[in-house]
Amino acid sequence: MVLDASTLIELAYATPTGEKIKNLLGDADEAFTTELALTELYYILCRTLGARLADEKLNDLISSNYVIPYGEPLISEAGKIKCERKMSLADCHVIALAMKINGSAVFARREKELDRENKRRVFEVELVFGEEL
Repeated sequence: MVLDASTLIELAYATPTGEKIKNLLGDADEAFTTELALTELYYILCRTLGARLADEKLNDLISSNYVIPYGEPLISEAGKIKCERKMSLADCHVIALAMKINGSAVFARREKELDRENKRRVFEVELVFGEEL
């Protein structure tokens, strides 16, 4: 399972969708995320809570091993998806990592561009939306 920044944000703020995602994670062997998703989480936390608390929350998340940052670059895999599809680069990274680990790509909510691209040509991985759990 690979978590998008939107899911990390929902988890960090303990929203109802975040609770659904947390339950989903309890059933998973491992959950990964990308460096780009962690960067997005950090800047959102920094804007709302300040840098000190953003640092603390990010470090707590990483040290908990609840979500594992994937260490290998996904440059060509994500770049190929971006080349072929009209969607965000961050989402391309999540889908590329899900393909690499043969897992699911988890997003907090359904996004128009993901739906459009999945209808145009079905993704090679399962897309999971926290708000629909």
